[in-house]
Amino acid sequence: MIFVFGKMIWLVKKMFSYKIIRYSLGWWLAALIDLFFLWLFTDVLGLHYLYSAIWAFIISFTFWYFFQKYITFRNYSKNHILQWGLFLLFQLIGQALYMFMLRIGVDHLHVYYMYVAVVAKWLVFIRNYVSNHYFNFKK
Repeated sequence: MIFVFGKMIWLVKKMFSYKIIRYSLGWWLAALIDLFFLWLFTDVLGLHYLYSAIWAFIISFTFWYFFQKYITFRNYSKNHILQWGLFLLFQLIGQALYMFMLRIGVDHLHVYYMYVAVVAKWLVFIRNYVSNHYFNFKK
């Protein structure tokens, strides 16, 4: 029993030694935060879905930055201002693509905004990883 438990712990540690797995975990958490607030602002508070997407982005952005800096990329440099600025730039480009896809999917294709939001988040996922891996948090 102890041997199996020890192997499970080793496997989990091994999996989280891979940057893409840590990135994916952080992305899922940030995406859930973002989607929750998108739904809350749109369906509960009655804001237009594009305004809700902006507010949800602002809330999830802070979590996303710190998770990526310290957990995914394990970057402890004191270069916070530059990294935060680059991270914001990359995320704003991704957010613009995301909102463009939301607008097309909802207003032109008449798909429920939450369905479009989930698909759009997946499409922006890889672009954000590559940007941060190669340009922002590289060692």
